[in-house]
Amino acid sequence: MNSGSPPGRTPRDPLRELALACRPKQRIDRLHAREVLLAIGERVLGEDLPAADELVRRVRELTAARDADWQAAARDEILMASTEHVRSVDPRYLSRPDYDLAYTVEARAGLEARLRAAELLGIELAPGLLDRVSAADRLLEPFLGSNPRGHPPGT
Repeated sequence: MNSGSPPGRTPRDPLRELALACRPKQRIDRLHAREVLLAIGERVLGEDLPAADELVRRVRELTAARDADWQAAARDEILMASTEHVRSVDPRYLSRPDYDLAYTVEARAGLEARLRAAELLGIELAPGLLDRVSAADRLLEPFLGSNPRGHPPGT
C-alpha cells in the first residue's frame, strides 16, 4: 500500500487519519478514502478476507456519523482512479514507444483494489463506470502480451 509518507518517515495509519477527518469541523476528502480503500482492497486481493472485513467494520464505525461525507469522498476517489485508467489507455498513446505500460498496469491494480473495497463497503458507483473501465481494459489487453503479471486484475 502506498502510505503517502515521505521516505524515512513512519507510514501513516489510514484509519487514524480517517478518524481525525471524521471529527466535527473536519473534512473527509478523497485522499482519506484512497488510503482506506487501498488498505481494504489490497487485503481482499491478497485473500486476507478476515483482515479486510475487520477494516470494513472499523471504517463503518468511524464514519457512521459522517456517512454521506465518507461515501462522497470514496466515490470521488474511485471516479478519479477510474477516469485516469480510461484516459490512459487511449489508443493514440498506447502504441507510442515511450508509453509507460508498467505505470498503467500498476495503476489498474490500485483501481482494482479500490473497486473491491467499494464492493465490501457497499459504496454505490456512478452509473456506467464499470462498463467504461471494462472497455478500457479491452483496449489495454493486446498490449499486455503473454506476461500474466502484466494482466490487469479483474479481466
